[in-house]
Amino acid sequence: MAGQEFRLEQVLKFRKEVEKMHQLELAAAKQQHESARERLRNEKAMMEQLEQECAQRQMTGIEAKDLQLYGDFSRRKAQEIQQLRESLVVLEKAVQEKREALLAAAKEKKALEVFKEKKMRDLRMEQLNRERAFLDEIAVQGRGHK
Repeated sequence: MAGQEFRLEQVLKFRKEVEKMHQLELAAAKQQHESARERLRNEKAMMEQLEQECAQRQMTGIEAKDLQLYGDFSRRKAQEIQQLRESLVVLEKAVQEKREALLAAAKEKKALEVFKEKKMRDLRMEQLNRERAFLDEIAVQGRGHK
């Protein structure tokens, strides 16, 4: 039985390592998601600042070429913001997938831990029963000698 316990322990160690790997992957995915959210916030703020600056310049008078530059830059920023929004959706999905993979790995590890605890409890009970039987046998033999 000791050989089987050793193999069980190795599988449990492996599952713990798999769970750790999934935890690290989830943390990395969350970090990427948060970075993308921060970039999106920054781009939106920059776009608002650009719009305010353009509106102020229009009130004071602006040349057509400068207005064209503002328009081109504004369209480019709008495209970047849209791309960031799309990448954010992909990153959110990746975070969810990593979370589900971690949950599955944790369940597998927990199932093996429960199985191991049950086996260890069964082994202890079996050992106690053998010891009790041995002590009973000694008691019976001791009575027979008296």
